[in-house]
Amino acid sequence: MIYDQTEENPNAPLDEWSISPGKPRTGDILDIVGKTSPEETIGMTVSFTINTPVIDNEYKYVFENIRIPGGSNSFQVRSQKVEDLNFIVHMFIDFKRSFDAENGIAEFFEKNVPAGNYEIVVEGNAMDGEKEVKIDFVATQTVKADSEGNFSHKYDTSALPDGDFTVKIGDSEKIITLMPAN
Repeated sequence: MIYDQTEENPNAPLDEWSISPGKPRTGDILDIVGKTSPEETIGMTVSFTINTPVIDNEYKYVFENIRIPGGSNSFQVRSQKVEDLNFIVHMFIDFKRSFDAENGIAEFFEKNVPAGNYEIVVEGNAMDGEKEVKIDFVATQTVKADSEGNFSHKYDTSALPDGDFTVKIGDSEKIITLMPAN
């Protein structure tokens, strides 16, 4: 199950929203702006999937310099075609959590992650014979509108891989294609 657990108003009216630049590259800062009800708190979800190769029956994907915003947020990783999942955060000391797979799927979920920049490693053992592992990532946070209902958020794409990812605000979503950096 992919979680979507933010503390926003799921029925918040969303008048409009946009993302610029229109053709972003890895490393660009996305400017997400929109309009809703005054002082409304809206949930924002960023999600994407990668396929990572299996080498010697192991898989590994490293995120460098992931920026986690303060406030209400969550982070989920779901690996498929695996025996297990290790989720490692490099900080002052390494934080590691391990999960066994059920029917080839292993998941990690954490709410209210402290704000900061992190290096995150997702690794584990693949199921026998697999050549690649599918990993789904879902990050949520809330965005607060001002007294006129306007909201604005800057999103750093430096930690995201090239390709498609989805940005969902309220109940509206857009698929963004992130081009390689120059």
